[in-house]
Amino acid sequence: SDTTNDGLMTFDDTLDITLAASYYERMSQLLNEQKSITLDGAQIERIDGAGLQLLVAFFKSAQSLHIPVQWQACSETLKNSAKLSGLTGSLAID
Repeated sequence: SDTTNDGLMTFDDTLDITLAASYYERMSQLLNEQKSITLDGAQIERIDGAGLQLLVAFFKSAQSLHIPVQWQACSETLKNSAKLSGLTGSLAID
């Protein structure tokens, strides 16, 4: 399959309110490029409410633009935080 059109977004170990703005910029850029997007959340060890909201907003935007988004990897921290917040479905985390 042709993967040259894929945008890959890799998160560092922290996704919180202090980093939300810079991640938002990078994610908006990916959405502007109108490609399918793959997220790598394997490194995430700390995520807060702002980080989760950022991800939810990103998935909603992608959906409205008909851009497919998928996770390449999710850390346990990310999975647990999504589960506790009831956002597993919104974030397409299985």
